Amino acid sequence: MNRIFASILLMFSAIAFAQAPQIKSGSTIFIEPTGGYETYLAAAVLKKKVPVFIVLDKDKADYIIQIKGGHVDLNNPAPVVAVNNTINTQPQTPGNSVQQAMQRGYEAGAAERRALGETVVSMAVIDPRSSTIIFAHSTNKAGPKQISESAEDCAKHLKEFIEKSEKPKK
Repeated sequence: MNRIFASILLMFSAIAFAQAPQIKSGSTIFIEPTGGYETYLAAAVLKKKVPVFIVLDKDKADYIIQIKGGHVDLNNPAPVVAVNNTINTQPQTPGNSVQQAMQRGYEAGAAERRALGETVVSMAVIDPRSSTIIFAHSTNKAGPKQISESAEDCAKHLKEFIEKSEKPKK
């Protein structure tokens, strides 16, 4: 009976002391190549002063950043990250003036959005030893500075995650 009680007590104490995954300041991070976007993200990590070190050797990294959706289209004179534009092609019902007005407004801006592009990036920070996703963030930016702005948004949220996990709990 005492062994059962001790086992249950040990199990609950292990659960009580378990912590949510976190990234500590000073950790090393490798950014997987993504057609050029990794350079923007590395620059943003430095600009936003995220408290990590970026390494070029994957084997020396504490964490790995994987990026989905962020690839540079080299066919354009200025790099544009993954353009994800869609136009609603659903048939309009007669008399639905609000929906028709919204569609006309969307179509009016579609040419500008296609010219500028839209950056949709999802980033995951992974612990390579356990294959656990420690942090994930997704961003959607448009405009002439969309690539750098999306990278800075990812870096900003990564910094906030690290700082939040290091604050002492009250």
